Amino acid sequence: MRARQIVGATVMAVAAGTALALTLPALAKTDERPRPAPTAKPTPAKSTPALAAPLAAAPAPKAAVTPRGSAADCPKDVRPGGAGTAASPSAASYLGTGKDDAANAVDIGAGCTIVVGGRFNATTLLAKAAKLPGGGAGAVLRLDATGRKVLSASRVAGAVDDLEVRRTTGDIAVATDKGVRLLDATAAHVRWKADGAVTRVAIGDTGTVAALSGTTVRIYSATGKATGSVKLSGKTVNDVAVDDKTGRVFVTGFTQYGGPCKQVQIPFVRAYDRRGAQKWKLYDFAPNAIGDLCADSRGDRVAMGRDGMLYFAGEMAGGNTVFTKNGRSTKVDAPNVGYDKFTQAFNTRSAHLTYFARLDPGAGKVRAGQSLLARIDVKGDLGNTIKPRAITADAQGRIYVGGVSAYQIADRDKVTMNGKRLKAYAGGDAWVLVTSPDLKKRLLWTAWTDGGTGEVRGLAVSGGVAALAARADKTPFYTTAPIQAARPAAGGYTAVWPGRR
Repeated sequence: MRARQIVGATVMAVAAGTALALTLPALAKTDERPRPAPTAKPTPAKSTPALAAPLAAAPAPKAAVTPRGSAADCPKDVRPGGAGTAASPSAASYLGTGKDDAANAVDIGAGCTIVVGGRFNATTLLAKAAKLPGGGAGAVLRLDATGRKVLSASRVAGAVDDLEVRRTTGDIAVATDKGVRLLDATAAHVRWKADGAVTRVAIGDTGTVAALSGTTVRIYSATGKATGSVKLSGKTVNDVAVDDKTGRVFVTGFTQYGGPCKQVQIPFVRAYDRRGAQKWKLYDFAPNAIGDLCADSRGDRVAMGRDGMLYFAGEMAGGNTVFTKNGRSTKVDAPNVGYDKFTQAFNTRSAHLTYFARLDPGAGKVRAGQSLLARIDVKGDLGNTIKPRAITADAQGRIYVGGVSAYQIADRDKVTMNGKRLKAYAGGDAWVLVTSPDLKKRLLWTAWTDGGTGEVRGLAVSGGVAALAARADKTPFYTTAPIQAARPAAGGYTAVWPGRR
């Protein structure tokens, strides 16, 4: 539901044999710079690998109870939330005008109030913003359920990297360059704070907060009292989530190893109690235990869905990955669902692919998973890079994933917004995928770039409303009913469209 840049701002067409431009250890020898769409004539593949038989559909989770007060001002008549490649946003707007600006996170509170956090410079949106202690370009915006009206704006810090709304009260946990802050539901007052730069944050229904700083996760009570911490030295830690129903704090990332695969990255998802004691883990294998599952793999995002399940998104540099297994044993297959060339990892070389899954937060089991990749149609459907930056799910278990993709997602040339056909891929698509609860069907797979480049960094869905936060590396993106008149060369971006009930 929230997203921050992981390493390597944008990723594009893969060419085996060149080094990754990442500040962390490279996943594989590929080039991820944005590039225009291929113009070469189609070259028939010498042989086309047969698609694997689709796996059985994953069982859909039971619908969760709607959070208290969440329907007060939510849409009464919800249109379909898009179909195939056609989306119908009620609003889409740039936020800020600076090259370092970005909308990094989004969530939905009571009454379908949309809360967006990021860094926004030189914009009239903050002209009357409340300035909280230490406030600067880092800001929290509250929008109505359509995304067309700004309810309030608050300057919080130099930058807001992440946020999450407490579903029972509307309080907002915010990760900033100055520390973690818990704001009230209006974002006008600080309930408590803990200093020290924080990059990711999560809050549970009873107020437990987890904040990530480097490789350390600090855990706080609803009143801001430190209750525990987890130090993961030697690992790269990318995200946290909290489930107060099970009393668990979840952490994901990866470990760089040497071993039988020479250099290999192995992902992990771990669950801790509020004091920092480990309760379960997934993946996290020793390098000598993975056999030929040598594709570098990472854990990028974890988030609690509105259905009470834990959702995970990661990436893999090829199809021979530990994500093909159930997370506890390299001998037992994962309950993955694949049904076409975009959900089955073949003919990929070392392209960076997305993997996402529904996890049981209490038992620590993979309930369903799916691979996702882009394909280069003019190169024999060669698999291409697509990275996740955000994941969430609605109360019925429909999964929302977003990020940045190389050329190109399925039917990219048919993508429309409110009936307008978007311009062709231009070097890095900000995309959103919505799947059915059983993962057997894509309900929506669309790009928001309209001749520009960038990435989706945050996703939220509740009460018939879906929203995203993004960074536009180069405009234009699609806009409609914008809350900011200025169109910058780069900056933050947000969009709101009908979610499904």
